[in-house]
Amino acid sequence: MSFNLVTATRFVMMATAIILVGASIASGFTGIGPSGLTRATIIGGTMIGLSALSFIVHLAYPAAAEVAWDEMNMSAHNASLVFGYWATLAVFLVLLIFVLAGGISAEVAFYWMGPVLGIAPSVHFLSSVLRGHAD
Repeated sequence: MSFNLVTATRFVMMATAIILVGASIASGFTGIGPSGLTRATIIGGTMIGLSALSFIVHLAYPAAAEVAWDEMNMSAHNASLVFGYWATLAVFLVLLIFVLAGGISAEVAFYWMGPVLGIAPSVHFLSSVLRGHAD
């Protein structure tokens, strides 16, 4: 298999999302680092920049983009979105129980839905890549 710039860009994007959100969660728990708004701005700005880079790479290398979105990769991508949906639903239900029991506020529960929504599909897709089910 040869090097594909589109798949490499997609891999870097998803890995960056996982690393940034993980670092943000760790920063929130330890109290080290910038405030929540600054962390969100860093994550959002980085991901917007990487999305623009991905768009440019897709336009510059249309043949590589076609290979990067073949049937196997589309299947893994769709499975990642399904995983993200169910992971988010499961976390929502757990947080709902905590809110109804008075353990946490609705605002805190809403805050913690963000990381799950942001990285669950990426975690699943990267695991598919590492298992050889996608490029």
